[in-house]
Amino acid sequence: MPTIKNPLLSLSSEEIANLLKETENRYRLDKGGHDNAAELYDQVMRYPRADILSDDFLELVYETLKAFNMNVKGAKLSRPLSFKESLKKHGDIILSLSKCNLEQVDGNLKKTIGTLFDELELVRTKAPLVTFSKTMHFLLPDLFMPIDRKYTIQYFYRHPLYKSANYGLHYLTKTHKKQKERLFEVFEQFRLILHKHREVLKEEPNSRWNRNIPKVIDNIIIAYVKKHME
Repeated sequence: MPTIKNPLLSLSSEEIANLLKETENRYRLDKGGHDNAAELYDQVMRYPRADILSDDFLELVYETLKAFNMNVKGAKLSRPLSFKESLKKHGDIILSLSKCNLEQVDGNLKKTIGTLFDELELVRTKAPLVTFSKTMHFLLPDLFMPIDRKYTIQYFYRHPLYKSANYGLHYLTKTHKKQKERLFEVFEQFRLILHKHREVLKEEPNSRWNRNIPKVIDNIIIAYVKKHME
C-alpha cells in the first residue's frame, strides 16, 4: 500500500505563498455572497469562543457541516439532538483543548484527542474521520485541521499505481482503527509543514478562508492537489 507523502516540505517559501494565492484567487471565490458554506464558515469562525458548547453554536456547526455536504450517505450526520448531546457530554475534554494549537500536539494531547475520536457520536456511519476533523476544526480551529478525502487524503496517500477510483484511499480509511491512524499521521504532517514554512504561514493576512494555521495549510494542500494531482 502507498505510504504517506508530503511534497510541500520540499517547496520554497515563495512556492508555498503562490499556492496559497491560487487557492484564494481561483478556488475560494466569494461568488457574489451566494456561497452558503463560505458564509456559514465565516459565522463559525467569528463566533465567541467562550460559547462553543452553546446550543446556538452547535446548531450552527451542524448546519455548516451540512453545507459542506457532510450529511450525505457516506458520512451521514447523527440527528441534531444526538450530535449536540454527544459534544456536550464531552464538553470538559473539548474545553480542556481550547487553548491548545497545532504546534502543541504531543503524546498527552494525542491521547485526549483519541478519546474524543473514539467516543464522540457525530455520524450514523462507520466513517467518522472527515466529520470529526471538520467538527473539531469548527470548535477548536487553532488545533484541528479539516480533513477530506478529495484533497487531504489524496494529497498525503495517493499513489500512481492506483489510477482510478479510490481503491488505495478506501483501504487506508475503511476501518475505525485505520481512520484514527490517518488522523494522527495527518496531524504530524501538518505540524511538519508548519515547522518548515512557519514564516510564510504566519504572515498570511486574515481573510475569510485564512483565519488560522490549520486552515491556511489546508488551503495550500487544495491548491497543490488541483495543480499537480487532478
